Order: sequence, then structure tokens, then C-alpha cells
Amino acid sequence: MRELRDDSLVDLKFMMKDSGMSKTFIYSEIKKGKLPSPHKIGSASRWVYADYQNWKRSHFSPFKMSHELPLWA
Repeated sequence: MRELRDDSLVDLKFMMKDSGMSKTFIYSEIKKGKLPSPHKIGSASRWVYADYQNWKRSHFSPFKMSHELPLWA
């Protein structure tokens, strides 16, 4: 996989594969204001890689994840 710069644009397919989240979940995060809306390029939707990474870090932080797991996990 090529290295992405902060100003690179990524599509929904990339975000779904990278995060493991569904299209519905990602768009619900946009609706809640937790993830920036995509930039429209014609009919395509693209996100700035740095914005996506910031969302991913805040959503999947190790501290947050460890406190959300059941004790038996």
C-alpha cells in the first residue's frame, strides 16, 4: 500500500476497509458531527486523510477501547 500524506484524499471503501466500520456507521458519525462531511468531486465523495485519521484515533484510542471491553474479554 502506498504511503498517504495528510492532504491525500481517501474514499469510503478505503475507510471501511481500514477501520472495519460499515458505510451506515461512518455516515452516522458524519450526521453526529464526529467525522467531517466528505468533499464532493463530481459524484464521488472523498475525505482528507488527516481528518479521517483524527476521527479514527479519537474513536479507536487504546484507552477508550480497553474500557469498553467486557471484563471477560
